[in-house]
Amino acid sequence: MHDLLIELVAGLAVGASMGLLGAGGAIFTVPVFGALLGHAPKDAFLEALAVTGAIAAVSAVLAAGRVDRRRALLFAGAGIVGTQAAAPVAVRMDARVQVVLFAMVAGFAAWRMWSSASGKSPPTASVEAAPRGGTAGTLLLGFAIGMLTSVLGVGGGFLLIPALVLREGLAMPVAVGTSLAVIAVNSTAGLLGQWWSGGFAASGFDLGAVGTTAGFGLLGSWAGARLAGRLPQATVRRAFAVLLALVAAWMASRTIFGG
Repeated sequence: MHDLLIELVAGLAVGASMGLLGAGGAIFTVPVFGALLGHAPKDAFLEALAVTGAIAAVSAVLAAGRVDRRRALLFAGAGIVGTQAAAPVAVRMDARVQVVLFAMVAGFAAWRMWSSASGKSPPTASVEAAPRGGTAGTLLLGFAIGMLTSVLGVGGGFLLIPALVLREGLAMPVAVGTSLAVIAVNSTAGLLGQWWSGGFAASGFDLGAVGTTAGFGLLGSWAGARLAGRLPQATVRRAFAVLLALVAAWMASRTIFGG
């Protein structure tokens, strides 16, 4: 019953984050599975990736009218290559190293989220905005995000949203829809890459916990998407940034000092 309550609350919170910001899926779900539910780190990475991918896939379909197809194809195509290149490394990497790296990435994500709340207003461009960055740079960033997906089980929305808004010139609602589509593809590719590389061979992947968390995550995402236009984005981002920084510090201390 205790675990079910954690999965319910976590699913709603993670889904709300993705619906509001187009980010914050696996970056919050990994600590839930790993620290709160007590799953092994490598299992937690895979489970978080599955939850994030499921929520993002359904949310992206519902937001199909707010997806920039060109950017989605570029980022996701490069992301697929990145996930497959990094999968063999992720399977063989020491779990403690992965957790410390995850905490560092979570800390960076918190800083990015806080900075984006303090910066200039996002553009109000149409769905097919004129590109501001070169294609090569977009592909390189997509490849790097794909690698992060495989190694740390994160969808990369905290990198995608700033890139889509500030670099590619997309309006925030379109950036959120496009980010969700890319996360869905990257998460699926990351799970397949882990499977092909033997990552599931000795895994204690908890399908029940994944299904419950993802199910409530869909409800949270639906609610978050409807609240996105009614809540001050700067305040929401700062709140999530503080929470994420605390999570990063907690995970790093537990791994380095024990606990």
